[in-house]
Amino acid sequence: MKKIFIYTENVKNFVAATKEAEDVVKDPVLLVFTGTAGFGKTDIAEYFTAQNGWVYVRALSNYTDQWMMQDLCFELNIQPTPKRMKPAFEAARDELRRNPTIVVIDEADKLSDRQLEWVRDLADLTFVPFILIGEKLLKHKLKRHDRLWRRALICIDLKPITSVEILYFAKQAADLTLTAQQAELLREKLSGNFGFVKRTLHHLEKVFLANKSDKVTDEMVKAAIKKAEDEKNERSIRI
Repeated sequence: MKKIFIYTENVKNFVAATKEAEDVVKDPVLLVFTGTAGFGKTDIAEYFTAQNGWVYVRALSNYTDQWMMQDLCFELNIQPTPKRMKPAFEAARDELRRNPTIVVIDEADKLSDRQLEWVRDLADLTFVPFILIGEKLLKHKLKRHDRLWRRALICIDLKPITSVEILYFAKQAADLTLTAQQAELLREKLSGNFGFVKRTLHHLEKVFLANKSDKVTDEMVKAAIKKAEDEKNERSIRI
């Protein structure tokens, strides 16, 4: 299966939001994108970071303030990376003032309230848009603090993939021609979770090629769904 990027409705909303943020002058801006795991948040963030030369930081569990700021300095190519919090913050602030660029923080729901305040401070002092991406907990964290929530220019909840998008992705990524009913079955059974859909189509491609068939049958689709669901259940048991 080919690795491709498709412009889903979620992607179109992301692009529109970032363009709106870039048009804001001399005003701190946070963009917030939330969604369930598997909805394509990280794929979107990494793709547009690579396309536009943005800065991408992935928040980690047990992040300390200093660790977070040092990671940001590293992604900003600040060398040597300051070893203490205050110099690291000042170095990041100064670099973003010299070379303004959008900063993406993925899995931002892992950030503490204090770390979110550091992000707000950087947005206030540099007028650089910060994109915060995470699961739904992120929105609740921001709403608890008026100073943070007022900076959120746009907050978008990513939606499940549609059957039409599944049809297009299957054709482009795996050269599989599905019927509208098959695409809808995938959407329904997998709850529109793009991550699950991709794994299921990977199984479907293998079944299709092994059978040397001239078309995708409903039985192949159901078998691929069952294979993906079994793998998901096995991972849940191991966890």
